[in-house]
Amino acid sequence: MIRYQNKNLVVSFPSPILDVLQWIFFPLNYVLGLLCYIQPGRPKWNEADFEKQDLSGTGIDTEELKRVILERKNTVYNEADIVRLFDTLPIVSSEKDLIGNAYVGKVLRTNRSALDFAEWAINWPLLLLGFKWGKRYCSMTKGDPLFLRWLGFLYIPLPIWGNVGMQDIRWRGEPTATMHYDHQPWKDYFRLLTNNNGETVLLGVWTHKNISGGWFTLTLDKNITANGK
Repeated sequence: MIRYQNKNLVVSFPSPILDVLQWIFFPLNYVLGLLCYIQPGRPKWNEADFEKQDLSGTGIDTEELKRVILERKNTVYNEADIVRLFDTLPIVSSEKDLIGNAYVGKVLRTNRSALDFAEWAINWPLLLLGFKWGKRYCSMTKGDPLFLRWLGFLYIPLPIWGNVGMQDIRWRGEPTATMHYDHQPWKDYFRLLTNNNGETVLLGVWTHKNISGGWFTLTLDKNITANGK
């Protein structure tokens, strides 16, 4: 289905097509999951004893780290610093803050995560072709985990990861907006990084089962809305 919205062409795929395509790309998705097991330290920030974990990292102040992230510089981050910041951020709701919105994404590189590999193998080649990646949340049971914007006017899902749903799930003891994949043991947890100066930015972590696979931001794209059940 193709819709014209605010001078943009927005493409959607029906759920059966998403299901079929994610099986076609199963080998790639399996490799991404496998990479989480060979990351240095296999970080598990959502364990039952998370309160005892060492989050000292580099010791950077959380407000300073937030400023650096929002400046969108090509910086290598310490993961413990990001977790410490995440714990201080306001909780967001799947129903109120995700559904109906589309976002533009950016990976927070740590040089230690599986998501760094996905950035190199998938996102960088797409960027060279004029694409920017993001996510779109249409309803509690329908969403696009990889939603591409091409040259500022064409929006189209890249359905290699299938469909996702949204609900609030606990992360480090607090229920927060969570994107869960239909066919992979993956979840993305979100907190509100900023909602100032007309810009809404979420801080997210992608997990494979209980292993953190990498961190990223989502910036609200005001050019389009997302809808559909």
